[in-house]
Amino acid sequence: MTLRRYYLPHEEDTEESLARALWLDEYFAKTKAYKTAEGIAIALNGT
Repeated sequence: MTLRRYYLPHEEDTEESLARALWLDEYFAKTKAYKTAEGIAIALNGT
């Protein structure tokens, strides 16, 4: 429910909105990890 309130504050606590909030959390976590790895690679390669 906390994730739903964070990502979808105007939605109700339905099964669909909870699933969507969980999907968004996983998506943003993966995106953040990829961006961090990309930044490290750029820093180490000097490009």
